[in-house]
Amino acid sequence: MRFNRTTFFFLVLCISTLTFVQAQCNLVETIVICDMTQIDNDNDGSPDGIINLYDEYTNLTGNTIQAGTWFDPGFNFALNEATGDLFLWDLNESSTTTTDYQFELTNANCGSDIALTINLVLGPFSGIALPTNLEDVNVQVCDAGSTPIDVCVALPDMDLFEALESLPSPHANGEWIYEGSSPNFNNINGSELFVTVPYAPGPPLVDEETFELVYRVEGIAPCDLIQETRVKISVVRQVFSGLAQNQRICETSILNGDFDNDIDLTDDQFLIFEDIEGTWEMDMFGQVTSLGDSEVNINSIYQQIIANNVRFGCVDVDFMYSVEQRSGVCEDTNTTISFKLYESLRPFSQSNFPEFCENDPSIPTTINLYDQLTFTTENGVLFDYPSDACTQWSLLSGPSNLGLVSNGGGCTPTPGYSHLGSISLAGAEPGTYVFQYTVSPEVNCNPDNFSALDYLDACTSVADTSGFCNAETAEVVIVIYPKNYAGEDTMGIEFCESDITGPIDLISLLQTNGVDDPIYQGPLGVWTDLDTGSIITNPFILPTITGQQTFNFIYNTTTANNCLDSATLTFTVFEEYSPGVGSTLDVCNDENAFNLFDVLTDNPSTTGTWSGPNDFVSTDNNVIFDPATSTAGEYIYTVPDNGLCMGGETSITITVLSNANAGSDMMATLCQSDLQIDLLNLLDPQADFGGTFIDLDSTSALNGSILDVTSLNEGSYDFEYQVQGNTLCDPDSALITIEVLDIASPNVEDQTFCLIDGATIADLIVTSNDAQSFNWYDDASSTSILPASTLLVNNEDYFVTTIDDNGCESDRVSMVVMLLPLNDDTCDDCEINDGISDNGDGDNDVLDLCNLPVVFPNFELEIFNRYGTIVFKGNRNTELFHGESNVSLTLGDRLPSGVYFYVFNPNDSAAEPFQGHFYLSR
Repeated sequence: MRFNRTTFFFLVLCISTLTFVQAQCNLVETIVICDMTQIDNDNDGSPDGIINLYDEYTNLTGNTIQAGTWFDPGFNFALNEATGDLFLWDLNESSTTTTDYQFELTNANCGSDIALTINLVLGPFSGIALPTNLEDVNVQVCDAGSTPIDVCVALPDMDLFEALESLPSPHANGEWIYEGSSPNFNNINGSELFVTVPYAPGPPLVDEETFELVYRVEGIAPCDLIQETRVKISVVRQVFSGLAQNQRICETSILNGDFDNDIDLTDDQFLIFEDIEGTWEMDMFGQVTSLGDSEVNINSIYQQIIANNVRFGCVDVDFMYSVEQRSGVCEDTNTTISFKLYESLRPFSQSNFPEFCENDPSIPTTINLYDQLTFTTENGVLFDYPSDACTQWSLLSGPSNLGLVSNGGGCTPTPGYSHLGSISLAGAEPGTYVFQYTVSPEVNCNPDNFSALDYLDACTSVADTSGFCNAETAEVVIVIYPKNYAGEDTMGIEFCESDITGPIDLISLLQTNGVDDPIYQGPLGVWTDLDTGSIITNPFILPTITGQQTFNFIYNTTTANNCLDSATLTFTVFEEYSPGVGSTLDVCNDENAFNLFDVLTDNPSTTGTWSGPNDFVSTDNNVIFDPATSTAGEYIYTVPDNGLCMGGETSITITVLSNANAGSDMMATLCQSDLQIDLLNLLDPQADFGGTFIDLDSTSALNGSILDVTSLNEGSYDFEYQVQGNTLCDPDSALITIEVLDIASPNVEDQTFCLIDGATIADLIVTSNDAQSFNWYDDASSTSILPASTLLVNNEDYFVTTIDDNGCESDRVSMVVMLLPLNDDTCDDCEINDGISDNGDGDNDVLDLCNLPVVFPNFELEIFNRYGTIVFKGNRNTELFHGESNVSLTLGDRLPSGVYFYVFNPNDSAAEPFQGHFYLSR
């Protein structure tokens, strides 16, 4: 690489900078490789085109750079990102600028910055031509566009890069140039060569031309600006066996003598554009007798075909013309001229003419129209056409197509179509039906993939549709005679017996189809009872109906052609049900139960059901009404509809004269502490109010319904409740039994405690013989029970009661509590420790206030140093003093060793503040 002074100065500056900077980033260097074919990375004597970007950087600058990861911004896929190896032979183009190929290195020293960018200038390489052969050409190819048919589509003769060695491959940014003036040269498209070698009939048989071309690749300085490689391409014309003009031939054309004479296959009528040096292949019919024999006789071939099979359907007759290749790079070609011979269709016609009566039970449900046809027989050979493909049944005339499925798909049958031509005669309308069977000539050759083309020129052709045989058709006629219309089968008719006042016209009951009307009425129509088999007269007289009765009749008719018709008639007549006559009843609720149906009069039907108050319903006609439990009100008896007969209803209205209800006997347990009880609250919830209470034990404790329990001794007492209902009924009564419990009061005395002990309600001593628990109160009438945790107050009166298992409470007993002061000799002292050491050993770590915070929950504590400055304030919400200040000026300070003074204020009217001192040790 050449350096000018500026560049050299820049490099020296960078190098000197490296002495003072830990890492240098964003470096840019350019390397130049003019001849990549000489690069031998592994020095084994065989060039490989591989360079290492680390080595190239070091060789260029004399410096090394920290390894990292390489990146190719151009995505040329020729770089090993881990090793920095660059495969030059994988780079497709030569450099046209100095920045065409860039490779970037990132490493740890430079972080997200690019450490080094290397620009590669790659010299042009136009490739190495393949060695020449004895004719001094590099490559010989076959002309892909030399035949008339290939002229229609421009095809390249070769890819010119195939004339160059593939390793290393030439750069792709070059240009192929033709060096010559031959009129047979067409063009070069990219690297694809297009030429046309003309056909010259007769010797010499090889039509060939050599074309000289050059591949030119451009570069930039300091490498070559242009590199060129020359090649010679020999193009040989591909032989052509011509285009066949195939033909179809119908058998009738042969029978008419159209093909009695020989024909020459080389005529343009059969083969065009062929090379004349070709030969003919022997055929299976023995028409071609030598390589140069091109005359054949179609009639002779036909005679051979029918000698083996008169019903040959269709036969392909092929003759092959071949032209051998002139050079190994081309191929032999051959063309097959095809004639297709088709068997002609023979006529057919109807032989049977079916006749049927309308709706005749003996008429076949379906028939096949195909079975009505007779087909031609020639010399014992039947020419029939039982094919679903290429045949068609159609209706020419008639009331309907009788379910016939036609073929709309030609030789691809419509789903459901059959050549049998199945039709359904069930319910067919009278009339004459004419159907047609059509057979297409393709029936003898299906599928027919034969192609016949007439060529207007080498590139244009039209389909040749001549030569097909004619179609054949025949008609099939079916006759259906009409009947004496008997109407349609009719059922489901219903009548109510009250709707029929006389004989019924049975004809009027029959339904019709709206087409064959009117129904025949005459001597040829007969009514028969299907249940008895007897003939009946019309109009018909109904018998007496019980419940319901169904009648089943049939009406038969005939015609002069003895065509029969019939219709069945089924109808039902229903009895009309009666609900009877109801009434109004007054009953007392202590009367016996009775059946509501027995109350109805006027011969009611037993088919009904009852409904009544409170959504009452029954499932039959029998309903037992119990005055003691049933609900009074209107009970409706309903008989159902019977067919068309409407049902009915009647009602029985019942009024129940109810006795009063005193409810069930009741029991209750009361405490003497319950004071007064209203006996109404002890009644059965079902009991009626308005009655009176009777003191059966004459306790004198009852006043109206209020019972004074405090006046009753422990024991059991009975009281009766009487209530009067309707004056027609006796009064009702219920017994209320009351059990009165008396709870003995507890034994308790005045008690004394030390104030420092913090005694509570739970510490009071009380006894009772039958007590389960005790309740404490602060006065004789309070309803609030004192919690067991309540601190005792000096000289306070307390009241206690006994509570048993039933929750009964005894009378209250009072007692007085005395609390001894802090300095009382009989009480334990509460000594605040005189020294603390907050060394964390668990001994004297805090200033212990013993039980004082419990006894005096509203206490305040203040601690002063020896200068009288307060260093700590405490109450029940602060931690115990542990040698640390909690006042604002010294908050959080660890206090020094020394003597400290405290003042404890109980904030209680019964105790005075006191003070003391302690020693804080560090």
